[in-house]
Amino acid sequence: MKITPIITSRFASDGGAMFGLVPRPIWSRSFPPDEKNRIPMVARSLLIELDDGQHGMIDSGCGDPAAFHEKERSIQKLSSDWPLLTALAEQGLSPEQIDFVLCTHLHWDHAGGLSRCGAGGQTLTFPNAKVYVGDQEWRDAKSGNPLLYKSYPESIQKTLDLIPAETLIRVREDCAEIFPGITLRRSGGHTQGHCSFHIFNAQMVQNLSDSEPWHSCTEWLYAGDVLSVRDHLRLVFQTAYDTFPLDTRAWKQEWLPQAAAAGWGIILDHSPQEHAIWIEPDAQQEYKVIGSLK
Repeated sequence: MKITPIITSRFASDGGAMFGLVPRPIWSRSFPPDEKNRIPMVARSLLIELDDGQHGMIDSGCGDPAAFHEKERSIQKLSSDWPLLTALAEQGLSPEQIDFVLCTHLHWDHAGGLSRCGAGGQTLTFPNAKVYVGDQEWRDAKSGNPLLYKSYPESIQKTLDLIPAETLIRVREDCAEIFPGITLRRSGGHTQGHCSFHIFNAQMVQNLSDSEPWHSCTEWLYAGDVLSVRDHLRLVFQTAYDTFPLDTRAWKQEWLPQAAAAGWGIILDHSPQEHAIWIEPDAQQEYKVIGSLK
């Protein structure tokens, strides 16, 4: 299996929302905000080529900029181009050649790319792809629960309604092997049904250094929004968007020691600075980064 991190969208998020309880003087050292308290973000997906030749992705980013009103694009500082299409073309692929999309969760900046604007209205970006999503996440997204209306707005509802029943795979287990070497694990935390992906025997298609630990890395953790930037390694550093914040911390307590001990690469979905990091325990900061892939 081959994996390639790709940037699917560039946007901005409120710095306070990205760091929750953490005071601005602390988080702003890593992410200096603009005059409206916004910090730069990317939506990073993982392009996957299976050994049988199938191509797929984990997450799809914010989506077609043409689907947003000018005011929305301005507030979110969405780039006018669509990096997803550029990234696929650079890999010699078209959206029609994507065979599957794995979803960590269904927020706008992760699932918006499942649809695009066409001449006849909104249509599927990947018309030939099966879409895999945790069953709990799907049920919450489609529940109509007024407490979650900001998490799953009308724009996402329209996108989800486009997915044919025969190509929607709702994964009901909390731990399930989706393909050989790709395991979905429900983390909870960011959303009740949020999932991370544990990837085995995968070669990163990048110009990796021959230095340890990353040149021989074949095991990866696509954490999603329970660990979206390196600063979120700290137990209480997490987004204010987390609907179950203690579950995010519990996920870190379970998975970060394993990642550090085994030398897994952790792929970061929102960091504008780096694609992946390697970590080790640190007495003062809980964990520190010992290697990164930019």
